[in-house]
Amino acid sequence: MTIRHFRIFLAVAREGSVAKAAEELLVTPAAISIALRELEDHYGACFFDHASQRMRLTGEGKEFQKYAAHLISLYDDAGPSMQDLDARGTLRVGASINVGIYYMPALVREFNRKFPNVTVQVKVNTTEAVEKLLLENQLDLAVIGGVVQSELIHVTYLFVENHIAVCAPEHSLANRTVTLQEFLEQPLLFRERSSGAFESFYRAIAQQGYQAEPAWESSSAEALLDAVRCGLGVTMLPEKLAQEEITKGTLAQIYLSDFVFRNNVCLAHHRNKYVSSVMRYFIDTARKSVD
Repeated sequence: MTIRHFRIFLAVAREGSVAKAAEELLVTPAAISIALRELEDHYGACFFDHASQRMRLTGEGKEFQKYAAHLISLYDDAGPSMQDLDARGTLRVGASINVGIYYMPALVREFNRKFPNVTVQVKVNTTEAVEKLLLENQLDLAVIGGVVQSELIHVTYLFVENHIAVCAPEHSLANRTVTLQEFLEQPLLFRERSSGAFESFYRAIAQQGYQAEPAWESSSAEALLDAVRCGLGVTMLPEKLAQEEITKGTLAQIYLSDFVFRNNVCLAHHRNKYVSSVMRYFIDTARKSVD
């Protein structure tokens, strides 16, 4: 017997009619009749007086109604209760470094406003490292930029991350329009090769027939920014992060005439991971934050 059988029994008992119960439950009268017959056959009892035009409960039916109503009440209460328990849990979220700097703080703040009883643990690292943590089940979810390598990771597109070229305000390329080749001839200050940002950039310039050998590689975004501010080279930054520096006057934009660099930012989780209600809440919050 299934929950469906008990719901049908209670609807018929309440309405006193197969037709009205079918209308209420959006099924056919034949389906109602079959379910009632299966229920009575299973318990070896007659719950309704079938000789009457109106479906009246027998003595056995009235007794069974108490158990059926209690069972359905317990079942219906279980959903919200389990959701409440889930919403008091811990969510382990990873983020690639650029995303962790300019996107994750606002996202987690918004999530915490809606679900203050959920503890969000965030690990910010390279895309490669975050992917490894997902595969090892050390993270529930991740928000990452760049390319995911493993087929075991399910990704859902969130938004496009625009990157712009920048340098120190006193640099020779500051506020100038140059070609990609001229840009690549400068000392390049970039994140390490295992980062999603570098991998995506390297693939993008390769499609244009170019290669890049960074003068600096660093896991620290702040160290790279300091080096660029000191005029030691050029780099490409997410537009939101770059615009903050440009507005403050600490960096200047370089306009590339023949190259546009965009990086996809995605939600990721292991394909075999059970997506809990808390995970769904976070996914919904992330999607709404970029609508």
